[in-house]
Amino acid sequence: MQPALYRAERPEVFEEIIGQKHIVRILQNQIRTGTVSQAYLFAGTHGTGKTSTARILAKAVNCMEGEPGDPGISLPCGKCENCEAIREGRFVDVIELDAASNNGVDDLRAIIEMVKYPPAVGRYKVYIIDEVHMLSTAAENAFLKTLEEPPEHAIFILATTDPQKVRNTIRSRCMQLNFRRVTEDELVEGMKRICGKRGITASDDALYTIASRADGSVRDALSILEQCTAAGDKELSRAAVLEYTGAAGSDFFLALTGAVIAGDAGKALVYIDEIIRRGKDPRQILKDWLKHMRDLMIVKYVGRAERIVGSSGENIARLRSQAGQTDAAFIERSIRLISEYINLGRYSERPRILLETAAVRLASPDDASEAPVRRPLRPAPKRETAPARQAETAAKPAAPADEEPAAEALASMIASVQREQPGNPEEMWDRIVRAVSAHDRTFMSLVGRYSVGTEFDAGRLLVIVSPGKLRLAEDKSADIAQAAKSIYGSDVYVTMRGGVISKSGVAEDSAGISEEETAKIINEDINKNEVIGDIMDLFGIEPVIED
Repeated sequence: MQPALYRAERPEVFEEIIGQKHIVRILQNQIRTGTVSQAYLFAGTHGTGKTSTARILAKAVNCMEGEPGDPGISLPCGKCENCEAIREGRFVDVIELDAASNNGVDDLRAIIEMVKYPPAVGRYKVYIIDEVHMLSTAAENAFLKTLEEPPEHAIFILATTDPQKVRNTIRSRCMQLNFRRVTEDELVEGMKRICGKRGITASDDALYTIASRADGSVRDALSILEQCTAAGDKELSRAAVLEYTGAAGSDFFLALTGAVIAGDAGKALVYIDEIIRRGKDPRQILKDWLKHMRDLMIVKYVGRAERIVGSSGENIARLRSQAGQTDAAFIERSIRLISEYINLGRYSERPRILLETAAVRLASPDDASEAPVRRPLRPAPKRETAPARQAETAAKPAAPADEEPAAEALASMIASVQREQPGNPEEMWDRIVRAVSAHDRTFMSLVGRYSVGTEFDAGRLLVIVSPGKLRLAEDKSADIAQAAKSIYGSDVYVTMRGGVISKSGVAEDSAGISEEETAKIINEDINKNEVIGDIMDLFGIEPVIED
């Protein structure tokens, strides 16, 4: 079985590493001067070369062609017996541990016991611990003393995609090297070298399209390249990349954006139908449409935008022509709205409907597109005795159901709320929740209890909502916006994001929660809490907020 391209083309010496020149310079200088550190923390996003660099460093300190500090020798050679053994994973003095699946104290205790013995073959024992931020607290505590005073023959290389989760007591004992996202130019240069080595002909536009989709990850770029070359085409073109990856081309996004700029929602929906009939993924279309809007913003303000956008001069001219047909406000609103629908698409079983809704809202006039159509607001039920209700009914004639518009009903409900300057995010959100709950009694029980304001900056309020309640909260966005404006006298843009709300009210963003944990939270919310608000509303029970 042939190994994946990103494994087959893993760099074997420092010169083959794509990007990360600042880290290569540091490590090569340490090897040249014989000042290799005993503990490193390699931090950076996935696919940027952390593990590959760790293995190359392990080769350099154990290379048979020389040792750290030897003048005039470039290490590692990549060809000696030790280098070959490390490349093949059979060098006994290089020990790798995946902390994502081996994160218990017993796993670390085995390393602690082994580290005191000298190397069997090489000069140094090198311990590479991947995803070190996933170690348990007990494992971290057991590891601290060894990491602080390791024996002279041991080198620890810790790798993580989330350095903020690594304890300060571990970080302070390591030299931290931050791996950056690889630029598109560096990715293209690396892919050209690999294509030339394998006899693959690829156009620059095709490689830049792959680099753009890889988002700074070498591993992602090589995986996409392998996917596109697996069909056996003699020459890889940009059209082939778009076809094999399921992405829509720039022509589609220029046409779709042109339709929404012209306010022609019908034409936009036809374009979407045509592209989805060709098998394109609506979630990916939303993501690529967001990038198209970003490209419009770049070309509108940057004279020579080819390098920033990563596109041909011809396509830049078409983008600049379309950017001249609109203004910055439309682009900003489009980026904000498409981003919201991308977040919604993560939990939706019908992402096509979200894509179509986004297009219709962008094609609508500004005043109508800021909020989706809502059902008429239901006035709050009055708690009165039966005689009092009968007397009021006899005194007043029945009013038509549509006598008071929904917006005026909401305004009258919260007119008594005192206007004041925005306070801290948690207090702001609490006031907004109480105002909306004045006319919608289920809002507090179904949303307010499972949400908390966390950030407020430049008129934007970030609210973390329990994932199972996120869609309910977003459905009330128009009511929330109107309540906030009534309270504070100006627009407050509320952005909601899924996360866990602890009993103390502290919000934890869902970016740090695994998919399994998120699914569990959503299921618990749906199974336990979905009908609570309706029952409380039916029997007129006030919600109780726990401290």
